[in-house]
Amino acid sequence: MKPISRREFVIATTAIPFAAPAILQSRAAPTAQELVDRIKQKLGVDWKADGADTFKAGDPMTSVKGIAVSAMATLDVLKQAVKAGANFVVTSEPTFYSKADTAAPAGGRRGTPAAPDPIFTAKNEYIKSNQLVIWRFSDHWRQRTPDPSTVALADALGWGKLRAADDARRFTITNTKLDTLASDLKKKLNSRGGIRVVGDPNLNVAKIGLLPGTTAVQSALGLFPLVDAIIAGEVREWESVELARDKVSAGERKSLILIGRVVSENPGMNECAKWLKDVVPEVRTTWIPTDDPYWRPA
Repeated sequence: MKPISRREFVIATTAIPFAAPAILQSRAAPTAQELVDRIKQKLGVDWKADGADTFKAGDPMTSVKGIAVSAMATLDVLKQAVKAGANFVVTSEPTFYSKADTAAPAGGRRGTPAAPDPIFTAKNEYIKSNQLVIWRFSDHWRQRTPDPSTVALADALGWGKLRAADDARRFTITNTKLDTLASDLKKKLNSRGGIRVVGDPNLNVAKIGLLPGTTAVQSALGLFPLVDAIIAGEVREWESVELARDKVSAGERKSLILIGRVVSENPGMNECAKWLKDVVPEVRTTWIPTDDPYWRPA
């Protein structure tokens, strides 16, 4: 064996201590907070700190092993995330069944505390036992131009090249009967029973408006003069639905198709997952679709 020189000994014993931390640091998993900070930097829109897009559960300092993206962090979605090895869940919609999105039931009138609910309890325990972190990403994601939820929904329907040049919400498709269009939507979006339609089933439609997510009646008022049919996620029945019904009763050749909020947002969150793969390439990102919650009786 060749004897080692003093110079070789010094290099060998001094290089490792300084190199090891750098190697460990490069391999260290980012925290959920670090990923959110990176998303804010890459998103390209002004961030509003007082909005809905905040952490909803878990410790932001948790090291992220994997990312799961979904329209809604249901218990089923959380279980699929754990199975996929993801502990950072990005959701478009609330996790705890209300706009406030708090981890306990909201109180009653005059500040009366609400009684504990077993589903809230079970969901919180599942999140804690699996060390999950849940972060809502809805308002700011949809502020990108054009709206990625609308673009992705159109692409899922095969209408990406049929978009109006001046409005990402409007499309001109081949002349189709309303009932045929509704059936086609059901197949392409894997809807079990949530689709509801206002209008004559035999109405021929070609000009379409897309309103994924939840929208107020003002959106429908602006689109109806320009289209034959509006395909929306979720609206208030006493607003947009009654507007559509009265238009039909008045003899206008208009229609409204409701496909459900989460079903309409699935394609947009799939696109979000693809975008995150470029923003966070060192962590595996998985898209988990949220099933249509409804079924239709025979």
